[in-house]
Amino acid sequence: SPARAAIVAPPPGREVVTLEEHVLLVYDPLTATQTIVVQHIFEGTSTPFGLLLPTPKPANVVVPSERLRRAINSRLHPQGKIQRTLEVEFTTWAGSCAVRSVGDAASGAEKRKLPPNAAAEGVNLGNAPDPIHDWLLHNGFTISPAQATWLAELRARGWSVVGVVVRPTTRGDAPPARLRGPVLALTHEATEPVYAAGHPPFAIDALGAHGEAPLLEIAVLTEWAVDVDVTEPPEPFFADAVSGRDVARIGTEAGGLPWAFRRDGTLTALDLPRPPGLGIIRFVPAEARATIHPVRAPRVRAHRLKVPVELLLLAAILGSWLWARNWRRGPRSRRLEVS
Repeated sequence: SPARAAIVAPPPGREVVTLEEHVLLVYDPLTATQTIVVQHIFEGTSTPFGLLLPTPKPANVVVPSERLRRAINSRLHPQGKIQRTLEVEFTTWAGSCAVRSVGDAASGAEKRKLPPNAAAEGVNLGNAPDPIHDWLLHNGFTISPAQATWLAELRARGWSVVGVVVRPTTRGDAPPARLRGPVLALTHEATEPVYAAGHPPFAIDALGAHGEAPLLEIAVLTEWAVDVDVTEPPEPFFADAVSGRDVARIGTEAGGLPWAFRRDGTLTALDLPRPPGLGIIRFVPAEARATIHPVRAPRVRAHRLKVPVELLLLAAILGSWLWARNWRRGPRSRRLEVS
């Protein structure tokens, strides 16, 4: 079962599970700033909950359009060619008239196979413990002792905390299976690309952490290629040069960019296991590597053709009638030719 991959602060008695975490770090050495663009996928819930995100310095929080995440994802995970298939389904007019469909119609997100999203309100809570405590009380949220300890250790190192209230936009009593969290952009002062990813779980069971933490997808856009600052850095699944025109094109697709970096650079993306302890991931400059792109998976587009059984029977009857009619007229036409 998946574990929590962010400091999720649910209401008392509730539980919110993080399924995926997608992060883009945009580091601009000229302005000494970093923008963290992050989006989470949660198990479905219709209850508002909180997120606590640590940053090395106090951060400015904005909620950009989801088009930004789609523009980034289209480059990290390019789609392949469309493969069209035809599915023939036999139906019956009588059955469709006798049996009425029940339940709510599929929403637009369900038809596009996208989980519903959520709205967000973010605020910088700073480095002191009192604002975090007051924010939790004001919104009716709670965190575990392990999460509070982790935040306290980061604050002792000078890190700041951003609080985000997530409000699911779902309607109805039954929550969806998956919920897309808001796209968040946190901009702060920085001297290197860095991200705190070692978020402890909300609940602890007999085996330790509640489930296994999912992989973290993290990408870095800056002036040079990067590696994780470890002895044996992992290989990225994506690495390529990005021109200033490409960055501007992302901004056009997203309706604006929440970062200041607009120059030529390099985009590097990795799938990383959840780091232990504080889980601070640091990136260092690396030698330029050959272009790495993931294999483009084909997009299967199925066309479904519903054929009523009654229509087949009518076609068979009509064909039999035409054959019988021509067969009967055959001898008469031959007699007329002989005479």
